[in-house]
Amino acid sequence: VVSIGPLRIELDGDFWGPHALTLAERLPLRELAGAKSVVLSLEKIRYMDQAGVAMLVRLYSQLRIRGCHLRLVDVPATAHELLERVGLAPLVCLAESLEREPAHHTIALGAQAEV
Repeated sequence: VVSIGPLRIELDGDFWGPHALTLAERLPLRELAGAKSVVLSLEKIRYMDQAGVAMLVRLYSQLRIRGCHLRLVDVPATAHELLERVGLAPLVCLAESLEREPAHHTIALGAQAEV
């Protein structure tokens, strides 16, 4: 799979505890395999804790190993504070938003994601 532009993904819901741990299972792996850049929108995240941050660190590390860049957009202030504590604040792009182009994938997290 060859990616022309960045792969755009938005997270929607509660990104904490057990809900955060489901992120890896919900990622579009086929598209990620060919991506050189991933833009992840956190605009619809209602709550994020250390488990959510840990999953972002894991995603960042896995993408970086493959030479893929991760950018975080539409980051709520409370989430930005958590990202600063672990050194991921440089990944946050304040001027860029998914509003210009729709997300390729929306990953529902939290209660609404449970079946």
